[in-house]
Amino acid sequence: MKRREFGTMAAAIGLAATPFGRAFASVADLEPTSGKPVYFRGWQFATDIVQSNVKRYNDLEHGKISYATVTGDYPSIMEQSLIAKADLDVLYANPSSAVRYYEGGWVMPAETLPAIADIKADMLPQFLDAWSYDGKLLGLSYFASTRGCIHTNLLAYNKAGMTDKDFPADWDALYDQVYALHDKGIATPILPHWFGEYFGISWGFVMEVLNRGNPVADPTTHKPTMTTDPNGPAYKTLAQWKKLWKSKLVPQEVLTYNEAAYIDAFASGRYVFSPQQIYDVQTMNTPGRSQIAGHATILPVVKQSWGLIDSALYLMTNRKRPEAQTDDVKKFTSWYGFKDGDGKIYVGERWMESHLLFSAYKSVMDSPATEARIKQAVARPDDYAVLLDVYKKTPFPTGIWRVVWSEEFNSYLRDTLSKFLLNDGDIADTIKAMNDQISSLNDKYGI
Repeated sequence: MKRREFGTMAAAIGLAATPFGRAFASVADLEPTSGKPVYFRGWQFATDIVQSNVKRYNDLEHGKISYATVTGDYPSIMEQSLIAKADLDVLYANPSSAVRYYEGGWVMPAETLPAIADIKADMLPQFLDAWSYDGKLLGLSYFASTRGCIHTNLLAYNKAGMTDKDFPADWDALYDQVYALHDKGIATPILPHWFGEYFGISWGFVMEVLNRGNPVADPTTHKPTMTTDPNGPAYKTLAQWKKLWKSKLVPQEVLTYNEAAYIDAFASGRYVFSPQQIYDVQTMNTPGRSQIAGHATILPVVKQSWGLIDSALYLMTNRKRPEAQTDDVKKFTSWYGFKDGDGKIYVGERWMESHLLFSAYKSVMDSPATEARIKQAVARPDDYAVLLDVYKKTPFPTGIWRVVWSEEFNSYLRDTLSKFLLNDGDIADTIKAMNDQISSLNDKYGI
């Protein structure tokens, strides 16, 4: 489906093409000139840091950035704002949302920025690929993470007589150890990625199928790729889930957890393994915040990757506005999402320092300051290299995320997988239904 067609479907309106505006002199020329506000809307995370960053830009560059935090279902609220042509110039987006907004005709790609060549040259290849669509880089780096790296409670693991040499190298070996640890007296060896957020159980399934070697849908055609072969990645994933659920080793309440409860549960020390965010290694190793502080690590990459790329971008909208105001949007986005007037990736480096948020920029991730910061957060000095290796080898589910129907399929997966566990669903029937849903969405959007 063409962008115009999707925009009509989503909004029942047509959006006029908006000129990108003149190029400004250089990456350091970031002072606005229009005298008009630039509207920036973010979600609920570290809003004090965001407000401080915006204030710094306004103070240093004499900007007029109007920032507000959006509560509730951020992607849906942003889509409605875009449809309504509201005052919105810069926003956050996960890659799947970014594709949807682009197909709606609402996004001005980062390709329009004067510093685009430098931006692309500094990006790690996997993120440049994940954030590009229709041959264009859609936005700039907010954060780039591995969701689903396997956090490991070394206190419990070592107490059970196991060491690093025993670390499981793939998902099947991990499940084998879960039951072995239970036999050794550990009541709840694993906290699976089954929590209730939109990025919970559905992403847990996607990451495991990806790590086992199946993309869920073809990266180019978006046709379904899962099979009902008992030795196939999707079937083996659901078979392991069914066995784990029936074993009663996982409390049913996990399905209702929000992310905060999910993080707190692993920080309690009750579990040995759990797929978590890579940056929450800091959370798990913080005294007073975690019962396993100083004893939390992640499994290294041996036979397979762990988890999937979880990331967010800063997007620019292409709403109708004066050319000079559009230039101001580009200037602020360049400053906030790449380099400030002094040529420093100020915001990206600050996120690393304050919250251990990884960046898509090589210059941030390879810096001595980042190495020192990560080493402060990990339990053991050698864990620094493990974290970076896991991070750089994390896959991205292109077939189901770089497509306009991504969020619709994710909502379907979330509901389907919860019912699969609660109702003892049939594995083959569930896989067939997932494939049928992908095919139906492709038909809906003419893919």
